[in-house]
Amino acid sequence: MSTSLLYHAFGLRGYRFVRNDYREGVVHFSIEHTPESLCCGQCGSDHVRKAGTVIRHFKSLPIGAHPVSFELPVQRLWCFECCATRQAKLGFADERVSYTRAFERYALHLLECATIKDVARHLGVGWDTIKDIQKRNLGRRFGKPRLKDLQHLAIDEISIGHGHRYLTVVLDLDSGAVVYVGDGKGADSLDRFWLRLRASG
Repeated sequence: MSTSLLYHAFGLRGYRFVRNDYREGVVHFSIEHTPESLCCGQCGSDHVRKAGTVIRHFKSLPIGAHPVSFELPVQRLWCFECCATRQAKLGFADERVSYTRAFERYALHLLECATIKDVARHLGVGWDTIKDIQKRNLGRRFGKPRLKDLQHLAIDEISIGHGHRYLTVVLDLDSGAVVYVGDGKGADSLDRFWLRLRASG
């Protein structure tokens, strides 16, 4: 496999192909960092020194009906700029996840026409992995709703569970979107919302 194919087929840039093998129905590709791609995971500086590696595995786009996994010795780096030791910044996957961004986009595309269980079965991963992908996507899209254009609001209190726990919910009446959820009830639960609203202009 060429470096060009790694980029165009799987979205991996700044890595070299080492070898591949086929085990237990999964296509495994071993890759490594190219020297010029190494930069600090904290500040992004390329003024770094190598400090060992950590082996990580990432699920990627399947080839036909066969799952694909990438094995990468992630380089740990000591940075001369911020004086911290961190894993090298990865261009193809977010921190603390075991799948590539291309895999994540493909799963989200499948979720438009299939259930979480069906997508998990098709991609050969657990239900919780697809649920996590969906949750992360919802957080990116709706975690910090735009407040600047709000015109009409609705505020209500709801009780959750069997106890006396309450949430205060703020809705955008024009779109129906939830723009804020505060703990408790009463004026105090809206303090953070008013601060955000003023900051939004």
